[in-house]
Amino acid sequence: MWLYGAAGAGKSAIAHTLAEICETCGWLVASFFFWKTAGERNNANRFVATIAHQIALSIPASRELIAAAVDYNPFSFKQSVDVQLNKLIIDPLEQLFSAGLISDISPLVIIIDGLDECQGGDVQSSIVKSLVAAFHPSSLRIRILIASRPEVHLQSTFNPTSMQPHLSRLALSDEYSSDEDIYRFLEDSFDKIRREHPLASYIPSPWPSAGVLCELTQKSSGQFIFASTTVKYIGGDPHQLPHRRLDVIRRLQPPKGEKDMPYAELNSLYHHVLSNVDNIEVVKLILGTLIVINPGSVEEINSTHKMDKWLSWQPGESEACLSQLASVIECDADGDISILHASLSDFLLDPSRSHQFHLCRESILGDSAALGLRHLRQQENDEDGGSILPSWELILRVSICNMFNSRFWALPVCYQGLHLRWSMLHPSTSRGTQSNIIPDSPQRQ
Repeated sequence: MWLYGAAGAGKSAIAHTLAEICETCGWLVASFFFWKTAGERNNANRFVATIAHQIALSIPASRELIAAAVDYNPFSFKQSVDVQLNKLIIDPLEQLFSAGLISDISPLVIIIDGLDECQGGDVQSSIVKSLVAAFHPSSLRIRILIASRPEVHLQSTFNPTSMQPHLSRLALSDEYSSDEDIYRFLEDSFDKIRREHPLASYIPSPWPSAGVLCELTQKSSGQFIFASTTVKYIGGDPHQLPHRRLDVIRRLQPPKGEKDMPYAELNSLYHHVLSNVDNIEVVKLILGTLIVINPGSVEEINSTHKMDKWLSWQPGESEACLSQLASVIECDADGDISILHASLSDFLLDPSRSHQFHLCRESILGDSAALGLRHLRQQENDEDGGSILPSWELILRVSICNMFNSRFWALPVCYQGLHLRWSMLHPSTSRGTQSNIIPDSPQRQ
């Protein structure tokens, strides 16, 4: 089974809970939890060795057979994943099954979590293919759960027709609303902080209010990672007042210095996702439109079709760019774009958190004004006078108004916008100036 969903949707929590349940029932024979920041768990070097070791512990009769395979070939762990699976796991278990030492009544369960955090998309895909190739022809009743984000290369790996008879899918999507569960989690967590925190006597009562719980639930966007990160920050330090830390989360008070990082776990998550993007500057053009331009516009650019037109790209190019962010941004079958994490905007607009991925509001508004001017010029030259989007002028007006209302007005951006406007009105005197302002199509970069 492939369990997939957005970053922070709760896949790891489900995988850990299932592992505990299966272990209690005597079904779990092995598990492996990939983790991007753990040197021994962010690659496949010890994947099969770990699974084989746990099987030897779970099924004592397999120990001698697995040890014999290693003794026969001491370099087994240097071989491919395919060979390791067959020699160290499949062959010993098949021998036990043939000898009647393994029952075919109860299933054997292997749980693999965080596959997308293993280094290298090709390695992740090869692990899936190796597991299918090894266990599909086997007579063993083994069930494998793989939990990951819906990265494009993994979708391609799980999609082939040959894979379907052996695969079931479970998507953690917005078809199921987790808001009630998140609210209950926050309520229980704050209750525990009120009871157990060393400074609990200083917490005002009642705390927090139902309105604050609703506010935090809404900011979670259905993703447990925001709620869990919030709770860890508020109640995790015995030397800090929990109610003051809640005010920091709600931006009612500033953090105490650089080490007081409310969203360290979220920051790490977003940095990991964005670091795997091939052309981040191109992707930032789309993110800037979604996060900075859309909120103030009457006509939102909220589909891949509109985004391609707005950025003057070939059809499908914006969807291809966003496919690298499938764990935080969703494009549905109609091309509608949805940001799955409300906290992503806060992260990208805060340079102290996002660093090289920061979206500069003033630069984005300046680029938007330049794009709006160009589209208006093109619309004037259209023979039929038509326009794909009826609100280019509205978007342009909003961008310019927001630019001049900004606290940090950037003179170079202003100059670019005005220079482009001049080139639009007087094309004969300003040829060749537009290419430095309007973003190129990804295929041309």
